[in-house]
Amino acid sequence: MKRFLAVGSILVALILSACGENEVPKSTTAEVPEIIEVELTVPETATVGKEVPFTAVVTQGDELVDDANEVKFEVLNITSGEKELVEASLNKDKHYTIMYTFETNGKYDITSHVTARDMHTMPTKQVTVTGGEEATVTPEEPSHGDDHHHSNGATIEFADGTATVGESVNLLANVSLSDVPLEGARVRYDISLSPEAKHTWLEVPEKEPGVYEIEYAFTAPGTYEIEVHVTKGDDIHDHVIKTYTVK
Repeated sequence: MKRFLAVGSILVALILSACGENEVPKSTTAEVPEIIEVELTVPETATVGKEVPFTAVVTQGDELVDDANEVKFEVLNITSGEKELVEASLNKDKHYTIMYTFETNGKYDITSHVTARDMHTMPTKQVTVTGGEEATVTPEEPSHGDDHHHSNGATIEFADGTATVGESVNLLANVSLSDVPLEGARVRYDISLSPEAKHTWLEVPEKEPGVYEIEYAFTAPGTYEIEVHVTKGDDIHDHVIKTYTVK
């Protein structure tokens, strides 16, 4: 009898052990949320003094996003460098929109600044405006492709670079306003291999006045775009795009 009980106990233990081995452990890795996408619609041409619509349709996967933290349209006169930020409102179709009237001729960059669900994106389109007086030309015109990006006196210095997969590099941005280090700004890096690929967002700490730096290791080879976003208050919202070649 005792031998029977001992054999039974061993069989039960073996069965329980086998069941435990066959169980699939539950994944503890959090799912990566889909990135937000913005479809910006503006007219290709406009006339001074006549209202035109700007519309931003924000989506995440197949879902329309109607709970964005902030949606603003930046209207930048490329000739004069003057810009205006206008807050958008949500219409009945769950689109963010404004009506805008241009006051001078010229070419304008229209950028929709969208912050939603812990992500930020800012697509830009251009409008040519006719029918009125031209804006005064200033010595410098804003450029998205230089090492320095100027807007409202703000300057971002961030260099192209190279890196090796798996090895950490320091990504550093020098930010200033009227040649004075810009302290207390919010600086973020948007890192991606392509617009359609997964974006990695990094909140970058300020190491010393106007110097924002973070350590990062690329996980795959390729040519990455790094978009540096700098915001502070309602007046400063600038960005510059650089590339990193990773081998």
